[in-house]
Amino acid sequence: MQQQDQKEMFDILDQQRQNQLKVDRVLKIVYPIVAFLLSVICANLNWQSTLGTFVILTIAFYAVGIKRFTLWHWLIITTLYVFADNYFSFNGIDPTRLRFQLITMIIFVGIAGISRRYIDRWFMKKSA
Repeated sequence: MQQQDQKEMFDILDQQRQNQLKVDRVLKIVYPIVAFLLSVICANLNWQSTLGTFVILTIAFYAVGIKRFTLWHWLIITTLYVFADNYFSFNGIDPTRLRFQLITMIIFVGIAGISRRYIDRWFMKKSA
């Protein structure tokens, strides 16, 4: 009886791991596309800012959405990047553009970090 329960549990865990790998494969394609679109929208009108924003968003999305690193750390890293990007793009701080870029990037990194749990749950219910 106990061996049957253990076998069932291992089968469920294996199915969950397979589902997570499928979600990871999809997100590895989706996250860079979303990062590119956001970098075009909220970068500071120069190619260095666009490239830097794309790189930091791609890394942050991958870290919080696929590798599941601590969300707060990546929100702080993103905030520091935005301040540095704004400072170097305008030789000082432009509060209006800083606010727009910061809010946009923080919200989307937060969504990527929080939504992964729900995506996994939804995918498990769908395949069960």
